[in-house]
Amino acid sequence: MASYISGMRLPRGRLARRATVACTASLALIFSVTVSGGAASADTSTSAIPVAPVLLATTAGDSSIILTYRPATSATVTGYQASPDGYSWFDCPDLSGNCGLSALTNGRQYRPALRAVGPAGVSEPVSAPATIPELAPGSDPDKPTKLPRPRTWVKATFDAASNSLGVKSVRTKLGVGTLPRLKFNRAIPNKRAVERHLVVTATNEDGRTTEVQGAWGWTNDRTAVFRPKDFWPGNSRIEITSTLDDVVLGKSRGSYLIGANKLERVFSFRTDRSLIAEVDGASKRMKVFIDGKRVENFPVSLGKPGWETRNGAKVVSTDKEEFKVYRSASLGLTDPEDFYELDAPWNTRLTPTGEFLHAAPWAYGRLGRYNGSHGCTNMYAKDAKWVFDNTIPGDVVTFRNTGGDMMEPWNGPGGLWNIPWNKWLKKSALGTGNRAVDASEVEGDVEQARPAGA
Repeated sequence: MASYISGMRLPRGRLARRATVACTASLALIFSVTVSGGAASADTSTSAIPVAPVLLATTAGDSSIILTYRPATSATVTGYQASPDGYSWFDCPDLSGNCGLSALTNGRQYRPALRAVGPAGVSEPVSAPATIPELAPGSDPDKPTKLPRPRTWVKATFDAASNSLGVKSVRTKLGVGTLPRLKFNRAIPNKRAVERHLVVTATNEDGRTTEVQGAWGWTNDRTAVFRPKDFWPGNSRIEITSTLDDVVLGKSRGSYLIGANKLERVFSFRTDRSLIAEVDGASKRMKVFIDGKRVENFPVSLGKPGWETRNGAKVVSTDKEEFKVYRSASLGLTDPEDFYELDAPWNTRLTPTGEFLHAAPWAYGRLGRYNGSHGCTNMYAKDAKWVFDNTIPGDVVTFRNTGGDMMEPWNGPGGLWNIPWNKWLKKSALGTGNRAVDASEVEGDVEQARPAGA
């Protein structure tokens, strides 16, 4: 929770980035009323809503932001309130012209705001530029004042949907099962330094910003994926604030690896409504929840004995087919008694090994009653079309009580969600403490894995 301090000295040097904000203010309405039959008049100079403050500058400091404003002399203004995000507001301690936010998180981007307070209410807020508190120069052990030589500059690329969703543009709203990734152009020896300078936040539609509980997992020495402990919040702007510029990331082949200046930036993407479907093999039902509210309850049929559907989280991608032919030969079934060739509409793929949600007109008699597929989720045509039409890349489908194995971590867009949390933390430099980071590749063989079918 942010708090306020007064009388702070403004930091100097690199962190004293001052952003001048131009704004206009109208004159407060001041008038008098003459009462008929007498000389009395009422001064209502304090009855007007205060005008917006004149914000002169914002200054980032160690766990703090200072808002500098022009104090008002009007009776309509009795004080000021400041906010770190335009959502939570706190009283400034005085009218000195400086109002300090303290107890902030270093390395996290804030969007502070200021508003005037008076007897008649509060003014419209004035937004300050986005600001990132940081340690004072020389105080961050990962950022020495004098960078060592010889040095090699390290860059990174960002992918908001790294788990094979089929979506490249960060402008596309994604489902809550997306997994963002940073991929560096060099192997990183000091992975703890990387994680210390990345802060992940989510801002909802009301403007409230919270830090996301989760952890970075290194899938190799160059690539880190962020996974929330739970799925992402829906209808939110996700921001990954990087202050990796000038961070010493270790030493390789006699050269110090230093974060390039372009790594001081904010990576972002947006989530759409939260859509999570839950399939229960015991009840043979699929319940669909949007933003936590159940909106559908479909009967289904899953994999029969020997072809059980996998348990765990699976994630929707752009890989959908309006019509698809399922053949027994694709499963290696050569016995004439096992032969089938079925044309199914409304196919939504869940795994590269062939698990789909799809309509199964030949199986309507068993939907909601018993399992009989070769691993796919059979549905009525109207229900499968609803899924086909209403899901987007990143939407989540979870399976339980299927009798099958847990979904493999390498098997499709939902794979990494199925690594147990305690094992995922072993892939995080901060989560492992002083132990070695498990940066091993998540490997598997789609060709040799047991495929699923209709």
